[in-house]
Amino acid sequence: MTRHVLFDCFGTLLDTGSGSVLATEWILQNLSSSLDPKAFYAEWKKEKKQMMHTAPFRSEKVLFAESLGLLFKRYGIQADPGVEVKPMIDSLFATRPLFPDVRETLRELDRRGIDYAIASTTDTDSLLHYLKEAELSVPLVFTSENLQAYKPDPRFYQTILEQTGWQISECLFVGDSPEDDVFGPAAIGMPAILLDRKGSHQDFPHPCIGSLTGLAEYL
Repeated sequence: MTRHVLFDCFGTLLDTGSGSVLATEWILQNLSSSLDPKAFYAEWKKEKKQMMHTAPFRSEKVLFAESLGLLFKRYGIQADPGVEVKPMIDSLFATRPLFPDVRETLRELDRRGIDYAIASTTDTDSLLHYLKEAELSVPLVFTSENLQAYKPDPRFYQTILEQTGWQISECLFVGDSPEDDVFGPAAIGMPAILLDRKGSHQDFPHPCIGSLTGLAEYL
């Protein structure tokens, strides 16, 4: 029986839009670089994700600068990544709208007496900024920064269980990333559902819903 639901945030509750690519475009324009922003950001994101799983733990803002510095060296760009990264850091606080199915889903959980929380790979201040901007009240908020671990590291999910006292069999993780929000929780025995808003994961081997309104049948 599901008593507690853990939601990913970006791409699940909040629409991330194209802010990261736009920030990358501004950075490259400022450097008079002809590199393609979408391709550069994809490479940047990949390097940052790899760095997330190397000790010691660093915040997302620090990792953005570190991984940008690596790409600057790769492409022979003579610039200070700690300075040039600013448009990306600013984008972490840009407007990201709430998906239209979120409020009703949370109201339904309240009606059923089911606890819920946000569990997100992000820095704490940016996530709290978005929740305040969206006027969204969530009882519990967990970030990689306050857990000192990034998804899909088992410590991310295990620390949440330790801090809440929730039983793993009574939890349900919901998110849009197969690796972080389904395979990660499943690896420690936590039930999980993929939120596939774009319908891009056909024949997925775990439960999958196209919108949060489909969550009800799994509760």
